[in-house]
Amino acid sequence: MASETISILIPDGEAPVLMIVLNCLSEIQGIKIHVMSDDPDIPMKHSKKVTKFYYRQKTESATDYINNINDITKNQDIDLVMPIFEDSIGLITKYIDLITTPHKLALLPSHSNFKKAINKGTLTSFLKTIGLPYPKSQVITEGLTPDLNKVTYPVLIKPIESPGGGLGIKVFREEFEFLDFINSNDSKNNYLVQDYIEGYDIDCSVLCKKGEVLAYTIQKPNMFGGSKFAPQISFKFVKEDAIIDQVKTLMKALDWSGVAHLDMRFDENSKNYKVVEINPRFWGSLEASLFAGVNFPYLYYLSSLDKSFETPDYKLIDFMLLKGLVKSIKKNKSQLLKLKFIFNNTPIKYMLSDPKPTIYRSSRFILRKLNFSN
Repeated sequence: MASETISILIPDGEAPVLMIVLNCLSEIQGIKIHVMSDDPDIPMKHSKKVTKFYYRQKTESATDYINNINDITKNQDIDLVMPIFEDSIGLITKYIDLITTPHKLALLPSHSNFKKAINKGTLTSFLKTIGLPYPKSQVITEGLTPDLNKVTYPVLIKPIESPGGGLGIKVFREEFEFLDFINSNDSKNNYLVQDYIEGYDIDCSVLCKKGEVLAYTIQKPNMFGGSKFAPQISFKFVKEDAIIDQVKTLMKALDWSGVAHLDMRFDENSKNYKVVEINPRFWGSLEASLFAGVNFPYLYYLSSLDKSFETPDYKLIDFMLLKGLVKSIKKNKSQLLKLKFIFNNTPIKYMLSDPKPTIYRSSRFILRKLNFSN
């Protein structure tokens, strides 16, 4: 546990993972969390876990964004600047020369490697270069059609730089369906055409420093949100040497620093694991890793300030996000009686211990509904 008081600035408070990052950091005494956001109404500004909230209006200028970080870092004596999502990490790595106190930045990849990881097309090419298994893929852009002779059905279409959450992913089981899409306006973006792998999803979360994996967890989902391409909402932690060996090879080749969440899939036909994509930021199941024994945000803080620690082991637990718990209860009301599981294997304790953000979020939702109905 932290024995000193340290101030951390999260510059992208509008990120959807803010709450779970705060929940993880709140487990550590002596950490003060400062949050900057371009949204003045984020529910988490009412959290008791936030020491100070700063609203900074969003502009089209990256320089404005960096200057806001510099001002807060200087005036509030911030010890560590910790971006938590893609947009902020991308901007900071791109304009890192404008940061007045670069030694206060959390571990981050180079901008070129960040772009290489987040873009599914360049990632696929990189995986081929270093000899790691990957789904057979083609990039299609406006005016460039795929080679149909290399397409095997069923086939996936996904945006090159997807917004996450499975958005934009489509499956085509017949060629005529695929051709209809290619010839439609929906295809006027950059897409990746990718073989659909018969098998199952499995994910690996990592914290790295200069290509070395400092901490990791591996999880296999057993329940998803609205579709099988939506984020997982219930899963089990597992151990799999073949996966972490591949991940270590990939992170070393990328000279990765910081956190990442890798979506992978086991191929039933070739009997190997394939890297599907890299999310170069904190992920939605972050609290699950905490419950399993790996507090990634805390370890991120330690490694960023050159504080050493042993690679933590993790427990092979089952875990449900709140959406998973609700879905499970809807299917079987008796799940409500499993109180020990609910408090030890879901994040509900955080909602109960810090209710103001939830109350604010709920009241705002109700008001929007009432205004819409009027």
